Amino acid sequence: MAKKSTRLEELHNTFRENGISPETVMQNDSLIREIKKHADEVRDYRHPSYVQHLLGDIIMIVFFAVLGNADEWAEIEAFAKVKEKWLRKYLDLPNGVPTDDTYRVVFSNICTDHFFQVTTGILLRTIDGIIGLAGKQDNIYEKSVVSIDGKVSCGSGRKETVEGKVRALQTLNVYSDDYGMCLAQKFIKEKTNEIPAAQELLGVMDLKGTIVTADAMNCQKGTAEVIIEGKGDYVLALKGNQGLLYEEVRAYFDGDCRETLKGKSGCYKKTVEAEHGGVAVREYYITEDTDWFSEKKKWKGLKSFGMVHKKLKRRDGTQEEELRCYICSIEENAEEFERAARRHWGVENKLHWQLDFTFRDDKNTSMAKTGAKNLQIMKKIVLSILSLVKSSYKLSMKKIRYVLSLDYENEIEKMLSMLDVDSIKEALESKGGNLP
Repeated sequence: MAKKSTRLEELHNTFRENGISPETVMQNDSLIREIKKHADEVRDYRHPSYVQHLLGDIIMIVFFAVLGNADEWAEIEAFAKVKEKWLRKYLDLPNGVPTDDTYRVVFSNICTDHFFQVTTGILLRTIDGIIGLAGKQDNIYEKSVVSIDGKVSCGSGRKETVEGKVRALQTLNVYSDDYGMCLAQKFIKEKTNEIPAAQELLGVMDLKGTIVTADAMNCQKGTAEVIIEGKGDYVLALKGNQGLLYEEVRAYFDGDCRETLKGKSGCYKKTVEAEHGGVAVREYYITEDTDWFSEKKKWKGLKSFGMVHKKLKRRDGTQEEELRCYICSIEENAEEFERAARRHWGVENKLHWQLDFTFRDDKNTSMAKTGAKNLQIMKKIVLSILSLVKSSYKLSMKKIRYVLSLDYENEIEKMLSMLDVDSIKEALESKGGNLP
């Protein structure tokens, strides 16, 4: 049986196998013009008598600037001033380029939710289209992993202001490991608001063919119900906040249970990997023996319990152990359980960490929360684009942005041409790619 992959992995495989890079694709600006069209559709709340700069122009400048290594309003203004001649190729700019205050004020008074959804939709269709061209649909995992988790942008908070304490921006994100991008987000006031926010987000999503993973905070009966009603499955982490349930599941896996599961087909998997100056051994156990659980009927779709036993053996001889327990709606399939448990960390490592490291989101000091939200949304769109082309550059995303900024006018269209299905089709045909 051929090894299965995520859609993002197969996209990268297609690029690598056929030598597709920014230098080898037919250059065009169709993606830029499509994104510009949707930027022009964002509702403008400003009074016409005060408008000097078109809203679509402002949004596109921020988009271009964030791609070109700008993270803050002042950097965006500097980028636009230097690149004004090139920007006029796509933008009207009737009164030149805006100041940093204009970006800050405008982005604090618009809603970019629709722009995020349609732009993300373009990227999702692009991935599917390229995979279809390469005939790799059968290589994709039958079920994809979608993770939900919260992030705090610490820099946007203040201990004391004239209006009192200002809470840092808190975002609940839904991340697709399959596509390698954020699919949705909800901005919340308090950490405890994550639970209803998660249920609201998941309730409007098509979850068919997905396994939803979440940390212990979102291990809730209501969340499980929403996922099952959305035709999805769940693998939810258990911790002490679940009280008796966590203790019962952990006690179940103690003793002879694990030895029994090792000998049962589909119930056990072991991995050994180098990690943090040592070797990490992980053992995955999953069982459909759930009838002993007195509240089984209260958890919609509950089908199995899982546990991960990790041992980290360091080179200095020290050792660390960790046990994690899960409540699941998937069947006894250790391969699937291992993938869901491991891939959940993609939301932390590939989304939250990248936002902070590559885009300095944690240093976002904008106290105007709508402005902070919209700037973060733009960074997520750019992060999605970078994740798709990363393998062809063979550089970190941070370095790709820097390299792009050095010769922006020549490099940006090359990069975005890689996300045009027609350009990729021509590249595949010219290189003898196996088109279905």
